[in-house]
Amino acid sequence: MPRPPPLSIAAALLLLCPDLAAAAERRDEGPDTAPVEAPGAVSAPPVSASPLDEWMQPATITPADESAETPEQATPAPAQVPIFDAVPSRTAEGQRERDLLTLGGLYYQRAEFLGFQGSEGRTMQPVLPSLADVFIDIQPSDELRGFVRGRLLYDALDPVLSTPQVTLDQFWFRFGLGKRVFFTIGRQQLRWGSNKVWNPTDFLQEPNPRPLDALDLRTGVDMLKVNIPWEAMASNLWLIATADLKGPASQRLRYGGAVRAEVTLGPSELSLTAAFQQGRRPRYGLGWSVGVGPLDFNTEVALVRDSLARTWQLTGAGISERSYLGPQLLASGGVETTFRLGDVYRANVRLEGFYNALGYEDRPLLTWVHSTGDYRPLFFGRTYGLIQVRVDRRSLAEPGIGLSVMSNLSDRSYLARVDGGIGVLRDVNVQAYLEMPFGERGSEFLFEPDSTVAELPSSSHMLFRAGLGVTIRM
Repeated sequence: MPRPPPLSIAAALLLLCPDLAAAAERRDEGPDTAPVEAPGAVSAPPVSASPLDEWMQPATITPADESAETPEQATPAPAQVPIFDAVPSRTAEGQRERDLLTLGGLYYQRAEFLGFQGSEGRTMQPVLPSLADVFIDIQPSDELRGFVRGRLLYDALDPVLSTPQVTLDQFWFRFGLGKRVFFTIGRQQLRWGSNKVWNPTDFLQEPNPRPLDALDLRTGVDMLKVNIPWEAMASNLWLIATADLKGPASQRLRYGGAVRAEVTLGPSELSLTAAFQQGRRPRYGLGWSVGVGPLDFNTEVALVRDSLARTWQLTGAGISERSYLGPQLLASGGVETTFRLGDVYRANVRLEGFYNALGYEDRPLLTWVHSTGDYRPLFFGRTYGLIQVRVDRRSLAEPGIGLSVMSNLSDRSYLARVDGGIGVLRDVNVQAYLEMPFGERGSEFLFEPDSTVAELPSSSHMLFRAGLGVTIRM
């Protein structure tokens, strides 16, 4: 007797799931053959879906919420990317409660041209840096969460980055005890301070060398972080322990920690910070922000007794390392306001200043700290200032243009930057920018090495930096 032909996968599913079979029959009948109920007839109650129908839901794309907090502030998911709902957990009513697995990332492509003026004339240098971030966010419950973000850097025109470099930005695990104490272990992003450019109380991170760029490329810090919130006072207490391999050659492993309290006082917010690190003296910080009418004020004050980089001084015998005679003060502050221009435009204006007691006013030391590797961008001078104006059109595309002027007031050098951007799609943004230094030659932003102080490989200074960037959030 001949054997019957094997069932196809589709036929097997139809036999096992009557609901699917019925749905297929209704679909084959076409839209014009649906039965019509008689007037006054009572409709039968709807048939409940089978367990398979309830489970086989289409994948859901959750729009990004740009106003969400950063991962270190215990938010459900990173704000900058849409969410793919892999296997959502459900409540008793069948509604999605949270995303168990979140996958996403960011791709940033930039085309940039640098212009230099040297002894042999003007030169142009193109660069084509690419950046890709990919993350995995797992949250099986409200009390447990894990997060991993990796980064790939590549530039075909750069001698170093032409070999792709992979770095680990974040890798942490979080859990809570009784919804009162929250622990986070691993590499985490942590930003302290309310200023845009100068944050002297951000003790656990190195200063951002390019704060006006679209992306902050600093990676996370390895730490154990304990957060104790106090909801009645809208306050938080942070206890942090750190470990890294950035110590001296004799002992690379270096331990540290910090204590930080954030308190809400009426319309203002106050933060108190103390940081401790092996091989360094304690550092203390105070931050305060308050809104007065249309104006937002903020300030940061840090009290330090040493510096991560060596500091120097000019003496009659030449240049020697500077010793600390007592506590040194670093202070920054700003004021910001936003107002409307007509019906569809809005303008944002910000003023910011920085006083650095560890800075220099002697220009020959600029060449010296470059030669010793102790130069820190935007922290060399004694006083700095920033003025920033941005105008946006309130529309779906959100086009905008901004102007920033930053100055080292100690040596009268300036850096001007014009930014423009537009969202061409929901998750695609295009930015263009132009930076130009001006002021006195040989100053920080128009740096030219002084051969009488130290010999450096290059004697040219930058004329401009122009680029076009595309950001794709996934």
